Amino acid sequence: MLYEPTTSAPVSEEPRVQAARPWWWLLGVLLLLTVGVAVALQLLDPWLRQKLEKQVATSSHGRYQLRIATLHTSLWKRTATLRGIQLRTSKTAPDSVGKPRADLVIGRLEVAGVGLLALLRKQVVPIDSIVLDSVGLRLASLPAAGKSPSKPLHQQLPLDGVRVGLFRLGHVHGSYGPAQQPTVQLGRASLQLRDVLLSATGAADSQRVAYATTVAADVHGLTLQVPEHRVQLLHAGFSSTQQRLTLDSVVVHPQKPINNQRDKTARISLALPRLELTGLNAAQLAHQHFRADTLRLTGPRLALTLPTVKPASLHVLLAPYLQQMRLKRLEMTGGSLRVAGLEQAPVISNVRAFATNIQVLPYKRPTNTLYYAEAWSIRTGLAVMTFNAPYYNASWQQLQLDSRPGTLRLVGVKVLPTMSATEMARRKGHQAANLMIRLPEVLVAGLDYRLAQREHVLHATTLTLRKAEINSKNDGRFPINPAISIMTPEALGQVPFRFDVRRMRAEQATIRMAYRAPRDPVPGTMSINRLSVTLRNVSNEPRRMNAATPLTGEATGWLQNRCYAQVKLRANVLDDSGLHTLSGSFGQTPLSILDDMTVPTRGIRFKSGTVQHIRFQMTLDRTSARGTLWGRYSDLKLQLLNQKERPGLLKRVETSLVNGIVLRDNNPRKPGKPLEPGRMDSRRERRFSVFSLWRQGLVSGMLHSAGVPAPLAKKLSESE
Repeated sequence: MLYEPTTSAPVSEEPRVQAARPWWWLLGVLLLLTVGVAVALQLLDPWLRQKLEKQVATSSHGRYQLRIATLHTSLWKRTATLRGIQLRTSKTAPDSVGKPRADLVIGRLEVAGVGLLALLRKQVVPIDSIVLDSVGLRLASLPAAGKSPSKPLHQQLPLDGVRVGLFRLGHVHGSYGPAQQPTVQLGRASLQLRDVLLSATGAADSQRVAYATTVAADVHGLTLQVPEHRVQLLHAGFSSTQQRLTLDSVVVHPQKPINNQRDKTARISLALPRLELTGLNAAQLAHQHFRADTLRLTGPRLALTLPTVKPASLHVLLAPYLQQMRLKRLEMTGGSLRVAGLEQAPVISNVRAFATNIQVLPYKRPTNTLYYAEAWSIRTGLAVMTFNAPYYNASWQQLQLDSRPGTLRLVGVKVLPTMSATEMARRKGHQAANLMIRLPEVLVAGLDYRLAQREHVLHATTLTLRKAEINSKNDGRFPINPAISIMTPEALGQVPFRFDVRRMRAEQATIRMAYRAPRDPVPGTMSINRLSVTLRNVSNEPRRMNAATPLTGEATGWLQNRCYAQVKLRANVLDDSGLHTLSGSFGQTPLSILDDMTVPTRGIRFKSGTVQHIRFQMTLDRTSARGTLWGRYSDLKLQLLNQKERPGLLKRVETSLVNGIVLRDNNPRKPGKPLEPGRMDSRRERRFSVFSLWRQGLVSGMLHSAGVPAPLAKKLSESE
């Protein structure tokens, strides 16, 4: 069966064209939108720049004017770049609270990686980096304080917060204060913060510093004007990662010179080549807790004039800013110090100081600490100062101090007069001992530094002087000093501070004395050589010093380097009567060893005479010296001289009478006979030192032992 093909009606093309039209329309709309967005993006940057400039003027009520040279944004890259930013203070706008006069210039500002979706939702906005470069700021004044405290920075944001991966501020310079004489002037600085979380969470994070996990800063050429001083800093660097702060070349200049003219506040001149602080926990410092490992000061040179008003203690000054301040170690090397405003005006060189476990805050009364530190060790080089100005200069070559074992060592101590004995007496208007003291080594052991700081008590176990030399000169042509002498036992009890030294010792000391009498321009001389002195219980503590436990001591030496002598002392320095006892002895010697003193001062020469032995016991107080002297001697002969140290006719007659009638040639007069004791009796002149009284007692006893009548011996011993 044949089938015919079926034929159908032709299909119309019109429905297909109608079905395709919506796609072309969508493409057209997208094309139009693309063109619109492109046009909008082209207009966005100018619009945004104008918006920012207008917003600044509006929000500041015309106080500030913002100008941006170029602004370029990229929504695809989520970046914005601004160049040529200038913020100026309007000259016509009045000053207002919180809006100081300021001029700000920023060469370039780049913001990259902005989280646009979080920004639209006002959540914590992530930003990859913010970089400001070539920043200049001139600030005429700081913002005036408002009536209410300002909110933290994160609370002033119109969103939940901002998280910046890197914030960098580079090539910053600026000034604060009047343009002619700025208070602060910054040459160049940079700042870098990482992982900055500007939100409530970031503010509460105790491990962050200024909302950042790490902070690094670098400063060059900083100048500050502070009260009465100008501070200059060549370079400073800080890294929270390394926990290190360094300052290079800090200089402080006072407006007034460093001199003895004092003001209410201190004047300071400082040159500090290097300061290094390690182990600084910056996160804790942001919460007013200062903790660090080591502070090193290299080569500081400090000069200052002390103020008339005592400044507040360090813990008082720091209390408003810090709750805690602790430092494990302080190291200072190569320092120098000059202090003006003191009579002594000390100048000390090559100072080295070390302190451990320093705690300033919270402050505790010093019990186990010494000036906030657990222990101090100080070394110095040469130190010079005035003493009893203008009559003496004092110095030492080295000082070593260590608080932990309680030691003090001084090397090369000198006290030297600045003028002759005659000039000193002329200036003072009376006789004055012109002393020259040399102490090669002074050692103190068992020194309680904490007790000295806490209770102003000088307590030590031993004090040792080695090979001391004392030279004393006096000019008898001037009046006697009208003041009561302080060189007495009872004067020790009146020292304005308490002291307690268990044992004092002088080893191999030398004392030389010279006295220029009115009768002869040649001074009389006397020396004590190879002197060793030991004193025990040198104290003005009532618990230590009393009649049962007085100061005791003994001394041995060689008179004129030829006669061996020994002396014992016993004294209660708290006894107002000045009561003390002295006993001792002298060995064999020719009496001619006294000629160097007696010829120029008394006009008496020992023609002959030898002492075999002398011993004495003496009791002394504020009124007199009394006791007994036993002198064994032989062939005593004197020669009386005129002022030309030659025996004239009259003096020869007097000499014959004295030798023939008054003096006892030998004591005892004959072998086997008992010694004739000498009565020691001499009135005390309180204007003279106790050493003069000792000499007076010995002279009176020797004269009486030699046959001089007691009243005459007493009178002769008291004459000067």
